[in-house]
Amino acid sequence: RRAVQPGEKLQLHVSVGHATPHPLHCVHTAVVHAQDLFNIVAVDDFNMGAMENKSLNIFNSRLVLADPDSSTDGDYARIEGVVGHEYFHNWTGNRVTCRDWFQLTLKEGLTVFRDQGFSADMNSAPVKRIEDVAVLRASQFSEDAGPMAHPIRPDSYIKMDNFYTVTVYEKGAEVIRLYHTLLGAEGFRKGMDLYFQRHDGQAVTCDDFLAAMADANGEDLSGVGRWYSQAGTPKLTVTTAYDAAKKSFTIQTH
Repeated sequence: RRAVQPGEKLQLHVSVGHATPHPLHCVHTAVVHAQDLFNIVAVDDFNMGAMENKSLNIFNSRLVLADPDSSTDGDYARIEGVVGHEYFHNWTGNRVTCRDWFQLTLKEGLTVFRDQGFSADMNSAPVKRIEDVAVLRASQFSEDAGPMAHPIRPDSYIKMDNFYTVTVYEKGAEVIRLYHTLLGAEGFRKGMDLYFQRHDGQAVTCDDFLAAMADANGEDLSGVGRWYSQAGTPKLTVTTAYDAAKKSFTIQTH
């Protein structure tokens, strides 16, 4: 619900008929499967994008309301991604939540990874990936290279608001992508299934997520654990070679 100001015209347009359900349809599905009551409130003066309070999601109005006369394609894409993000929090954030604030990337990094995949499926996967990497290079790399550098799971803080960073969110999503890359789509799904099976209704840690991924696939993922406590951007030395006869291009990292 939102109070409309005098002379203001607001419209919410929902696309139906796409092969993949629209995010607002997914919200309805969440109501059916996860809870008896679900509400969304749009607020003009809200200092975040949205908040996944159980049964009452709070959205900044610009991230849930759009007008075809003035909204851009980017506005619609942003709304789609944020609504999807808060929907996914029904599981990664609400049903399974964080033991303490230091585990914030457990729900945010994982949910960003999920909403990135959702937006990629709804639109163009290559374009979405380029957009996400552009954000990393423009914002996260500089944060990791400066005095504000911190791991995705910090071990101390002065003010809790300081935890809401591109490192905790976007770099955290890239660490989740490491699991997906190492284990493959099927292995990652097995790990997610075990994670929910073990921890539904619990407050857990990043280590619990790593353990579920490792146990579900019989893999040693201890190396991935270092990404939770180590700040900075990895630097690689790359050599390339082109074999004209075989028409092959080889890239090696050192």
